Amino acid sequence: MRIGRELIPCLLVLIWLASGAARAVPAFARKTGIACSACHEVWPRLNEFGQAYRDRGYRLGRERDAPIQQSQFFWPMAMRTTVGYQWLRQTLVQTDAGPTTTQTGTLGFSGLDVFVAGNLAEKVSFLVTLNPPLASAGFLRAPQDGNLESAFVGLHDLFGSSWANLRVGKHALDLPIDEHRTITLTQGYNVYHFHLQNSASTFEPGNNQVGVEWYGHSELSRVRYSVSMLNTNGAPLSNNLLSAPAVWAHLQGTVWLEGDLLAAVKGGLFGGVSWNPTSTLSLTPSGGSPAPVVGTAARLRTARRYGAEAHLVLFSTVRPLTATGVIYLGSEDRDLLQGATRDATFAGGLAELVYTPSVRWSFIGRWERIRTTDPGADGVPLDVGNLTAVTAAVRHTFELTSRTEVAVHAELSRVQVQGAGNLPQTTTGLLGLDFAF
Repeated sequence: MRIGRELIPCLLVLIWLASGAARAVPAFARKTGIACSACHEVWPRLNEFGQAYRDRGYRLGRERDAPIQQSQFFWPMAMRTTVGYQWLRQTLVQTDAGPTTTQTGTLGFSGLDVFVAGNLAEKVSFLVTLNPPLASAGFLRAPQDGNLESAFVGLHDLFGSSWANLRVGKHALDLPIDEHRTITLTQGYNVYHFHLQNSASTFEPGNNQVGVEWYGHSELSRVRYSVSMLNTNGAPLSNNLLSAPAVWAHLQGTVWLEGDLLAAVKGGLFGGVSWNPTSTLSLTPSGGSPAPVVGTAARLRTARRYGAEAHLVLFSTVRPLTATGVIYLGSEDRDLLQGATRDATFAGGLAELVYTPSVRWSFIGRWERIRTTDPGADGVPLDVGNLTAVTAAVRHTFELTSRTEVAVHAELSRVQVQGAGNLPQTTTGLLGLDFAF
């Protein structure tokens, strides 16, 4: 049965009322007057209602969405950081005296996210996220680790359809699991950043990218698609209209089953291609070293990423056990790899369990593995660069209002990268207070 457009806001609110396990950056809770738990399965990961709210351009479809209806005292800004203790242990660290094991413990904080988002008009949204450089950020951050993480404007319901929306600017790509809403703090998703050894490719889907995203969704965002055309974060040297172009696409669908065991199923396909320059003209200044000349690079060669995802929501959509599996494959043109005689390939993936037994507790476990399947040349070891990562975390939110959220976060992660004849390993522990206001 087709749902009338006038019923959609009511259904969105009903989904919010059914939402149980969540924590959120409070800016939108202050705007809408609904609980932070409406939008998130686990803070900051979005649930179905949160995804629909984001897809619609931070709108509920009520008069309160219009900027003219907002209180003059409301400012759509929030901030988030984590303070506490981080322990780091690394094996096989190279020194003049030979390999050794290092260990550090740091009291500090993880930097600061300054988040501003909302509506410029009824169907025009915006988002800006700034990570300012901080001289004493702790947790082994450098003073220059600041970044304009995102800055875009969105145009929604073009031609009167939810299937036609546009974002322009620096934005996160539509991924199987949004790394910028990760629920672990010491580890992200390594597959989104993996490159084969000695690769000249710079495109990493996990990084926010500058470009244009065209996307669409059903009324409740249970079917979604996204296509982004990008100028990747590499040096813009090539002689083209887009100096380092890339395309990324994602198709995703959700079915609610509401069974005693299996409550919902979500699946999707994704993939992208980037074109990277492999040669350039250079200029050598007097007494200096050769430097590439911007706009002269040529011989674009491709790197490809593609895969599939499955998400199972078990027992309940209110207090779910969510099991996620992602298969992530890649290949790179031989001209992008030093010494390669053929295209190179790798295969990776991850499995993740997230259990939210109550609104204030979350338990997270993740296993990730990446393996080179063809290094692109004979005689090159298959194991160089292979990665295995395991992460476990527990979160307890003891303060949860429309003004602020404070959670105790405990996490332990281990990353093992295989090299030439050794197995470097990094173990990180974190105990901190994660808070937003």
